[in-house]
Amino acid sequence: MSSESPPHVVLWGVAKPPNAPSSSGFCQKLETFLRFSDISYELAETLPGKAPKGKVPFADIKHDGKTVSVADSHFIIGYLVENGLIEDPDTVAGLTPVQKGESRAWQAYIEEVLYHAIVRDRWYIDENYAVTSQEIFGGMSWPVRPLLAWYLRRSVMQSIWNAGTGRHSQEEAQSLQKEAFEALEARMSGHLYFHGGERPTRIDLTVYGFLANTLATEGNPYWASMVLGSSTLLGFTKKMTTSLFPEYEKLLQRIEEAEIRLQQAVG
Repeated sequence: MSSESPPHVVLWGVAKPPNAPSSSGFCQKLETFLRFSDISYELAETLPGKAPKGKVPFADIKHDGKTVSVADSHFIIGYLVENGLIEDPDTVAGLTPVQKGESRAWQAYIEEVLYHAIVRDRWYIDENYAVTSQEIFGGMSWPVRPLLAWYLRRSVMQSIWNAGTGRHSQEEAQSLQKEAFEALEARMSGHLYFHGGERPTRIDLTVYGFLANTLATEGNPYWASMVLGSSTLLGFTKKMTTSLFPEYEKLLQRIEEAEIRLQQAVG
């Protein structure tokens, strides 16, 4: 019998509120993979500036008597799969190479286009920033709170500008959100999971991580209003939350209230 300890992951990310999704979509995506894969993990707080690539998440992965640090949620998941520490959801689900390619394209669309447009709304629009700042920094004391909020806003805005999304007008950035919403709703309509199978695949876990992140805040009302009006995306998010993160009670309450409104509108 092996004396080696089971693999364990330390997920380094931004401070996470109790019983709620992370304020970072990428941290929430990674935790969704870890929770789904049933691997031992813990959360640890850090600032993006202290991370190996200047962004979170990164992870310390302990296995086979060693600790390996890996940065970026995509490469962390890849490391876990390639080293046999978790099963690949796509392989378990029997996806074809074409389906895997489609999933990868959608992942890039969500992470590199849609999420940047949503984050732009949170930090560029003053009224949304006021909400976002209160949610993230509200529990901090003076003068740490305003200084850290100012620093992080400047850093995020610079990142979004460098990515190109910050150079768009508000109307243009929101048109990107609308296009992505309509495409995602159409793609998932008629079945619970993205590829129509009986269990989640990689893209389902990615989509859920970002939906949970964006519905847990009041700082991106334009995007949230569309999702909260979609029975397809609400049903998916509710199913995934109930099975993976039942402690997200406020998120579940928001989803259920939206479902009630949709039912009442139908009559």
